[in-house]
Amino acid sequence: MSGVARGAVAELSYHQCCEFCGAPSRPVAALVKVVANVYKALGEARDALEVQGQLIKDLRAAARPSPSEGVRAARAALDLLTARERQILVLISQGNSNRSVARALGISEKTVKNHLSALFTKAGVSDRTQAVVLGIRSGIVSLDEPFGDAPPPAAPRAGLPADSGSR
Repeated sequence: MSGVARGAVAELSYHQCCEFCGAPSRPVAALVKVVANVYKALGEARDALEVQGQLIKDLRAAARPSPSEGVRAARAALDLLTARERQILVLISQGNSNRSVARALGISEKTVKNHLSALFTKAGVSDRTQAVVLGIRSGIVSLDEPFGDAPPPAAPRAGLPADSGSR
């Protein structure tokens, strides 16, 4: 090794980097420092991801209406229904067809269809399934009711017409 090279190696302990190649003079110490910095950065990234995950969870929860809000909205929509429309809602929730609902209530199938149309409009739904779900949420429909050709529900409350035949 030349005298110049020996001098550079001898002075390596006083410098941060080797004059010839730019490598750290103390490679293990430099590696430990780099690993510590990477570990710290990964920890910060993990913390940021946890905060982001919690924020997303909170935003999703805030976007969903609470069950009590859903129940109140369902009840408000179904408060507009007549007693007959409520009867028909209970019967269709039991799996009855328009024909069996008509037989059970002693009205025509066309009248059942008219009541269903009015029910859908008032409740803001587009089909039987949505109407039944709304009925369940509001408490009008019970999941404990028998399925199929069931007897009609109780008569309408006093002061309300049972049925006008057709609309």
